[in-house]
Amino acid sequence: MNNTWGWLGTITGIAGGLLVALNFNFSKFGYIFFMISAVSWIIQGTKNSDSSLVLLNTVFVCVNALGIYQWFF
Repeated sequence: MNNTWGWLGTITGIAGGLLVALNFNFSKFGYIFFMISAVSWIIQGTKNSDSSLVLLNTVFVCVNALGIYQWFF
């Protein structure tokens, strides 16, 4: 089975985590990487009929949207 979305979600999730953890001027961009990761995992979870993965990452999209709003606006 093709896992391109899963790998994109993994790589962007790692990048987002590192950016936020380093806590420097560009750390706020970690939320954008987290958002890309969550959307990728929603797509992958939908393709695999994994409702728990879809639900978890739907909540993450909401949390990341709040983080983006707080840091960028």
